[in-house]
Amino acid sequence: MPDQPATASIIAVGSEMLGTARVDTNSLKITAALEDFGIGLVRKSVTGDRLDDLVAEIRFAIDRSDILVTSGGLGPTEDDLTRDALAKAFGLQMEVDRSIIDRIEARFAARGWKMPEVNKRQANVFRAQTTLRNERGTAPGFHLQIDGKDVWVFPGVPHELEWMLETYFVPWLQSKRTGRSRYRRVLKVAGLTESGVEEKLKPYYEAHDHEPLTILASGAQIEIHLQADGGEAEAKAAIAAREQELRAIFGRKIFGFDGDVMEAVIGRMLTERNETVATAESCTGGLLSSRITDVAGSSGYFMGGAVCYTAEAKMFLAGVDPALIQQHGEVSEPVAIELARGARRRFGTTYGVGITGIAGPGGGTEAKPVGTVHIAVADVLRAEHRKLFWPMTRPMFKWFATQAALDLLRVFMLDGTTQDS
Repeated sequence: MPDQPATASIIAVGSEMLGTARVDTNSLKITAALEDFGIGLVRKSVTGDRLDDLVAEIRFAIDRSDILVTSGGLGPTEDDLTRDALAKAFGLQMEVDRSIIDRIEARFAARGWKMPEVNKRQANVFRAQTTLRNERGTAPGFHLQIDGKDVWVFPGVPHELEWMLETYFVPWLQSKRTGRSRYRRVLKVAGLTESGVEEKLKPYYEAHDHEPLTILASGAQIEIHLQADGGEAEAKAAIAAREQELRAIFGRKIFGFDGDVMEAVIGRMLTERNETVATAESCTGGLLSSRITDVAGSSGYFMGGAVCYTAEAKMFLAGVDPALIQQHGEVSEPVAIELARGARRRFGTTYGVGITGIAGPGGGTEAKPVGTVHIAVADVLRAEHRKLFWPMTRPMFKWFATQAALDLLRVFMLDGTTQDS
């Protein structure tokens, strides 16, 4: 690599990723490896199974990068063209490696099968270049050195690519390390819109106009991404200083960091406090309970949940007073609070969470339009309620409602210590 920070490009090969059925996730794993060593990604692309298109993309990417990484197109079929495209793009000669054929035949034989003739295509390797053995599959990878630049060629099957990254690519990056790396920190914010976060960041921007900061809206939360390049101590110190400034700006709106998800944060809080929770859901149909129980060990603090989808279910399962429903309607503040209280009573928990709303696309009124949701959290002494409005698709509405409910529970716990009933 040159003295200046190296740059890289990634090409994901496969026409299936140009449609709606498949998404390129391999590039995320490759990017993570590159960023760990301070290598900036300048281009990421998806190219279909057409030889001329792939050749053009390879030439374009290598002209703009020190490192090119490709994934996919190394299989045995006629539309697996990555080897052919690389040979054409760089004028490389190919030859057959008999040891690869022997290994593939043995792999099939171990399963009681005969190797199809088409698999012999995977034994075509680049003369005078490095072939990478693939212990997880039949397609070898390659490390090509082209005019002082490095081209890494990996299969597209995710578990094969991951193994080859760890076995070959990461050690190579480590060996080329110059002392510079890229360090990241993600702060996760709840209860604010993307524009609301942007507004609060104005003083930060004025103080740090030269330092990168990225805001991403993701799944009913806002992520603030910090990054710093350089030596480990210097970069980590810079990120820590900026994180403290952001903590001062957002306070408890920050619910987690890096890989945290709201349900896991709630789980840690309940575990640390030796407290429990139960749910009573209407419009979210059990999604809140599902998210809570996605966390390993949730049986220690989640005692149960009820899907109260009808008025009768709200009365029978959560003990909601019929008079409240008659007076205020099923989608209302009093009913949400009674759902929370009823869940807590029925399951004998520290907290109860209630959700009721109108997910749509039908069922709304002028007074209560589609997208209206009431959420509530209760303990033995008090209850908190939020009314929110999210006119969006049904799946998104349900996710946003559960995220808001989890965040209300988090804030409710932060507001004070409860007493057992």
